[in-house]
Amino acid sequence: MKNKIPVTLMEQEAKEAPEVIARQIRENKDIISSLCRRLRRHRPPFAMTVARGSSDHAATYAKYLLETRMGMVTSGAAPSVLTLYGTQLYEKGGLVIGISQSGKSPDICEMMESARKRGAVTISIVNHEESPLAKAAEYVIPLRAGEEKAVAATKSYLGSLSALLQLGAEFLQDRELLGCLDRLPEFLQQALEKDWSGAVDALKGISDTLVIGRGYGYPIAQEAALKFKETASVHAEAFSGAEVLHGPFALVKKDYPVLLFMQGDSSLPGMIDLGKEIKALGAFPLVAAPAGLISEEEIKKTAEVYLPLPEALSPLCDPLMAIQAFYPMVARFAVSRGYNPDSPEHLKKITETI
Repeated sequence: MKNKIPVTLMEQEAKEAPEVIARQIRENKDIISSLCRRLRRHRPPFAMTVARGSSDHAATYAKYLLETRMGMVTSGAAPSVLTLYGTQLYEKGGLVIGISQSGKSPDICEMMESARKRGAVTISIVNHEESPLAKAAEYVIPLRAGEEKAVAATKSYLGSLSALLQLGAEFLQDRELLGCLDRLPEFLQQALEKDWSGAVDALKGISDTLVIGRGYGYPIAQEAALKFKETASVHAEAFSGAEVLHGPFALVKKDYPVLLFMQGDSSLPGMIDLGKEIKALGAFPLVAAPAGLISEEEIKKTAEVYLPLPEALSPLCDPLMAIQAFYPMVARFAVSRGYNPDSPEHLKKITETI
């Protein structure tokens, strides 16, 4: 009989996400509706995101959402342009979105304050509504995640994605996407019930890995790679399915583990082909994809380990289910390697970058 892996704070907090997001969607409806009415009246010509760490991965999701669904060119800010080099950016009329669990990083707050003074529409997506970042912005979208004690962010990251998704769906007045959003907590709960123990067993002895996604799945790959590093001391790098063939693919050798996240949109055929190529090289692909999206025959050609997910809800929603299922797995994976994912070495919950 295998030793039972204890449940960590990280895993417990990750499992709170469905309830957090249900509350967030319900309680933020009026805030986001009012904000979107303004944005539709005076549509910003561009958007900029300001974030670090897991929140910056949420900002990558914002980029794909805003560009693919709204046609709004979106760039991630480099706060040091202002805070270290003293250069003021031309942000007038633009949309600036700051994302932070704590809302305390001085450089992000300074960027937000500058953007607001220079005529941008500023939005803070934060867990702490009285934080400096919340006060620096014109609009605040609360994460409503409650206290998060583990150093590794989980429910606050998922809450950041769902807040962005609600903002996008409301701006577009997209009834189908709003309907999917209402069902998202239910599907996240289903994702938590999927068995990913095969990944813990398959990955236990590794020292490094690649994590691959494309489009809406790329921010999830970024987040998963970070969690491998900070919780389990595994060197993991995230790449787009388009970029990985340009150089990083040289790393893929026999038995080398590669985690691929897939969703049901135009990126899927290319991701399946990539999985097949990885497997043909004798490497070890692990594939996370919604149920029914890939035939059993194709899965055999693409994956050494298939990581199950609920049926597809929406290409924008499905990556949230994937990272929801990933979090408990990586917490257990870390423990199996002798690490405490709640308190990783050399890290602290709030990082105040200047």
